[in-house]
Amino acid sequence: MTGTKLFQKKARVYLLLALYGMLALLGIAFSAVLIKRNQDPSAAAGFMVVFGVGMCIQTYLKSRKPVVVVQEQQLELNQTNRPEYVRYKDITSVEQRDAGQIVLKVRDGHTPRKVIIYGKYLEKKDVEQLAEFLGKKGWKH
Repeated sequence: MTGTKLFQKKARVYLLLALYGMLALLGIAFSAVLIKRNQDPSAAAGFMVVFGVGMCIQTYLKSRKPVVVVQEQQLELNQTNRPEYVRYKDITSVEQRDAGQIVLKVRDGHTPRKVIIYGKYLEKKDVEQLAEFLGKKGWKH
């Protein structure tokens, strides 16, 4: 599984792209109707266009970035705005929860901390493969 990149669920990405696109189109249609009536478009219509287009672009760009990258020495997690790197040798245990979450207990200096990989953003088979891969590593203290 080394070298694998796990991306967001495509259905979720397409749904968000469609919703934000429709919001932008509604804003354009609302502005066009007001302009046709020789009225100034409202600020709400402009906000709908700007917000819809901006979120559509941001969602598209985030969908092209992998959520989890399995490298030889570490995991790269891109679940937040800042990537997080977890070295395999620092992992003390792996637990898979019912909600599709994978909880990694990681040594951070002298204190353990929990790193959660959220399975709701990934395909179900990818979560299962990742949990199996991490479970087979046989982490030792």
